[in-house]
Formats: sequence, C-alpha cells, structure tokens
Amino acid sequence: MLKPLVLCALVAGPVLRGAEPDKAAAMTILRAHCFGCHNVEKKRGQLDLTSREAALKGGENGPVLKPGKGSDSPLVKSLAAGADPHMPPKKQLPDKLIATLRGWVDAGAPWDAGVLKLLTRETKSDELKALPASYTPVLAVALAPDGLRLASARANQLLIHTLGATNHTLTATLTGARDAIQSVAWSADGRWLAAGEFRRVLLFDAKTLKPFGTLDKPLAGRATAIAFTPDGNTLAVADSPGGAPGQVHLWKMGDEKPFASWTAHNDSILDLKISANGKLLATGSADKLARVWNLATQKEVAKLEGHTSYVQAVAFGKNDAELATGGADKDIKLWDIASAGRVGSFSNRGSAITALHWTPEGKTLIAVLEDGGATRFSDFKPHSGGEQSSAGDERKLGSVSEVLYAVTATSDAKTVFAGCHDGSVYVWEGGKTAAKLEAK
Repeated sequence: MLKPLVLCALVAGPVLRGAEPDKAAAMTILRAHCFGCHNVEKKRGQLDLTSREAALKGGENGPVLKPGKGSDSPLVKSLAAGADPHMPPKKQLPDKLIATLRGWVDAGAPWDAGVLKLLTRETKSDELKALPASYTPVLAVALAPDGLRLASARANQLLIHTLGATNHTLTATLTGARDAIQSVAWSADGRWLAAGEFRRVLLFDAKTLKPFGTLDKPLAGRATAIAFTPDGNTLAVADSPGGAPGQVHLWKMGDEKPFASWTAHNDSILDLKISANGKLLATGSADKLARVWNLATQKEVAKLEGHTSYVQAVAFGKNDAELATGGADKDIKLWDIASAGRVGSFSNRGSAITALHWTPEGKTLIAVLEDGGATRFSDFKPHSGGEQSSAGDERKLGSVSEVLYAVTATSDAKTVFAGCHDGSVYVWEGGKTAAKLEAK
C-alpha cells in the first residue's frame, strides 16, 4: 500500500454544482485517488479508470465494476481496510468516500465526462482546498538527534512532544502546511527541522521551532520522503508527482534552488534514506525497485530487484553495507549493497510493509504494517542465496487495528513510536502494550 502519495483527500476540488451530486462526488474521488496510476498512458495492472468503458473492461484481473452491485465490485472491495490488494496503496480512504463510491456503483456507475473536464480545469491551479476535519493521519514521525523530542506529522500540522522519563508532553504545534505533511526530518547537528508537503518543504529552526523558510522550486509533486546528510548541510528530497517518474533533489541549506536533481525511478518514490556515513542514498519506489546512489556523484551504486510490488520502505543496516527493503508484497528483504545481492528475507508478514527503521550499528530492525502490526527483529542470522533469514529475537510489539504509516525508535530500540491512520502516535516502551501520545 503506497504511502498516500496522491494524498489529495478531496483537495482535487469540491463536489461541483450542476451535476447529479453522487455522480459528481464519485468523479471527484476517482480523479483524486485513482487516475494517477490507472489512466490511458499508465495502466497499472493493465487497468484504465478514466472512462466508463475502460473501467467496465477492467484490467489483468478482470472487471473492477459491477454496476448495481457496489459491495461486490472489486474496485470498492479494494478500498476496505485490510483488503489485499489494497487501494489506494499505502492510504486508507475515509469511510464517507468509500460509501460514496459504493452508492455510485449501486446506482449503475453513471459517468459524467463533463464533470471530469471541469475538475481537470480546476485542478491545474496549485490552490489547495482545506483538508476535511476528520482527516488526521500521522504519515511521518522523527526523533530529534538528542532523543528528547519527537516530531509527528498529523494531517497538515507538525506536533512536537518533549519526551520525559514518565510522560511525553505536547509542547508545540507547528502550522503553515497547506496539505498533509508526508515527511519529517531533523538534522543530526541539531540545527534544522524539515517537513515535506505538496510541492514544498517547510524549514524550522530546530531549537526555537520558529519558521526559517521554504523550499519549493522545482518540486512538482509531493515531498514523500526527506533526509539530511549527517553534517546537516544538505537536504535530500523525494519529489513524487502522482503517476510520474520520481525525482531526487539535493539542496544546500541556505540555498534557494537544488544543486543537483535526477530521475531516480520510473514511478513515485515512497521512501528515501541517507547512510550514517553520508556517502550513500537509498530510494524505494512504486516501480518495485530499490536503488542505492553515490551521494557525491548521484550515480547509481546498486539496483535491487526482487519485490513483486511497491517498495515502500528502505533502511540502512550495519556499517552502511546492508539495506533492508519492505514492500507491498508483504516481504522484508535484506541486501548486500556492494554485490546488490540478497542475503536474507522475512517473508509473509501477513500484510504490506509500510515503514522500516534500523537502529544505529544495525542491531535492531523495526517494521510496521498496513494491518497495524509492529515487529522488532534483532540478532540477525542472514543466509546467502536469498534464503529465509532468522532473528535471534523476533518480537511482535502488538497491533493497533489501523494502518501504521511511519516508525522510529530510540537508539536502544526500547521505545518505539509509530504514526497511525487514526491520528495517533502509538508508543511501545519496554515491551508494554502500546500507549497513545496526546494530540491536544
């Protein structure tokens, strides 16, 4: 399930007047959440949803619409939490939108090309509509380098919790984002805090939390992942326009424009990490590939193939020689970067992997899943030839029954923080049952 890249959540425009309400609403939802991947030029799964005829024809798995039978239509079924495959990838649509599409199919799936034309004309503007009050997913979490503050992106707000021995207090709420915040990063030197949204990265002074500025040009899509180099002087940004090739941009802090940009994948970039030594950058994409890049030259170091669906998470391991990748195919794979060979895997996790965090020195790998589960792996015993890896300690932290989108942890992995679709940050401490951070 993709990290809500096309996180329009109706920002593509309001329901338009002059058309049957349910029909107009359905056209709005389809365009905002489906057309980016299922169109004439890019038929993911051989499926085009941009016309009624094409939608009725279906894709590689057959028709996705059964007019008059909304609950039996594969398109509607794929929207349910826990559906496999799940659509949109790495995002859960609000129940109201799902109900609207179900009702539209029940009514015979009536099409209105005129509404779509108006929507296309309206959404050429960068003007964004207000997010629905009920839409509050936590899509990104990041722990400050001193381990004393946690930043979590809750819809279009950035919440800062001060972490204490007995409680974790909400001490600041940072505003200014126009759209849902997709990514968050602190610089290791303690100077900067960055938050990526639609076509912008917001910068804050990490000490005072006051706004410092924004990075925008030439961003064309959502900043789905961001990371600072260890010295804090460079920020890497994954620029992911829906349904278009994913770009990586490198900014020197203080500069208005990036000093380097390149096309990293043929599809949206879902995760991006920089190695602890600052030499390598890893990307995972909806094109089912993970790639590793030389940060100084922007040249590809390794192309990692093996996932059968979107690569939604990447994490550097021990000595920056290993990379973990997590996919919508429910697999976690371990790779030797130098040889681009797979050295192990943890397969059949039960649900799509949505985020990974590998602690310093590669001792513990933490994974969170689309079904709300969280697992901690340690004391790895990888095998060559791509065989199943084992971990001396594979511990399930628990499940929260909602999609988990993001994860981070203290350096000793004793405290784990995960961002959830329900608007909460869940915390596991010392193996105890998950607790929630207060959002207000």
